[in-house]
Amino acid sequence: MDARSHRLDILRAAAIPLGICSALPILATASERLPLETLNRCTEPQQTTQATPATPPQATYPEGSLLAYDFPSGPLRSSLWQLDEPAPSTRVLIDSDSNNLTAPGRLETESLLSKDYWKLVGSDIKETFTAPAHWDRKDWLIFGGVTAGVGLAFAFDEDIRKGIQRNRNSSVDSVFNALEPFGQEYSAGVLLAFYVGGEFLHDPRAKSVALDGISASIIASGLIVQPLKYVIGRSRPNKDQGAYDFHPFSGSASFPSGHATQAFAVATVIAEHYDSLWITLTAYGLASTVGYARLNNDEHWTSSVLAGAAIGTFVGRVVVHFNQHHRDVSLQPVIERHMQGAQISFSF
Repeated sequence: MDARSHRLDILRAAAIPLGICSALPILATASERLPLETLNRCTEPQQTTQATPATPPQATYPEGSLLAYDFPSGPLRSSLWQLDEPAPSTRVLIDSDSNNLTAPGRLETESLLSKDYWKLVGSDIKETFTAPAHWDRKDWLIFGGVTAGVGLAFAFDEDIRKGIQRNRNSSVDSVFNALEPFGQEYSAGVLLAFYVGGEFLHDPRAKSVALDGISASIIASGLIVQPLKYVIGRSRPNKDQGAYDFHPFSGSASFPSGHATQAFAVATVIAEHYDSLWITLTAYGLASTVGYARLNNDEHWTSSVLAGAAIGTFVGRVVVHFNQHHRDVSLQPVIERHMQGAQISFSF
């Protein structure tokens, strides 16, 4: 065998696995249309005129073994304040018995009642409260700007209240009274609808919206806002004590607004999961009407509503950002009839 033929055999041997790997996405979508013999011929090495030594018998695999891979197609998120849409993924299942390639769908998310989900909520809590330690200069500038905006509203709280109350009428009241519950009980209904829809329609993104929304609600409304309300003790405007009346630990609970916090936490989770302008405008628009409803009903000062909106937005983004990275890499068992194996999900 001359040196040139020897080099060609080496190149052919190296090209075969590379060709198979590069063709996996194509084979995954075409396997239902091509017969098995065609696929086998595509992956068989070409015959050469040179004599080759007898190949040893191939190792046998356990009957029914199955290996599944998920290939998300989008980039990983890298910024706390600019989050990308969760990347869609394609699962490729390789059955060692038949060499069939299929693409049955996307990776399932956690279950609301699973132990893994509540462990994830615990991780979300830790991530939220430690997030400022990892902020960069841009994050601190945003925080400073938001704080300055709340402070400016604080200086004009009484003037803004007078203007809003002067323009109240029965029609305006009826509209905002109907929208105000989206900052409380209606938000729970929205998350429930996403979860049920995700379960029945096998939509992991909708299910993730519900799970992330529940986690963000627990953190923002339960662990941040309620303690702040109790500690700060700001009087509500309808008590006519003025915008600067504070009685810490007294039960006064005007700062920050719980309705605005909840509405913006849920709106942020929805907006960050869907890269759609109309969904973003609808989510934040509805959350803004909840905040204005609290002003219209004389339940909160403007600065309290802005503070609640900022807290809800911050927590919602932290939760979605952290959980997306958590879901990027996972290993799950795959057990079906006559099939056993493992599923590896990752982004690259």
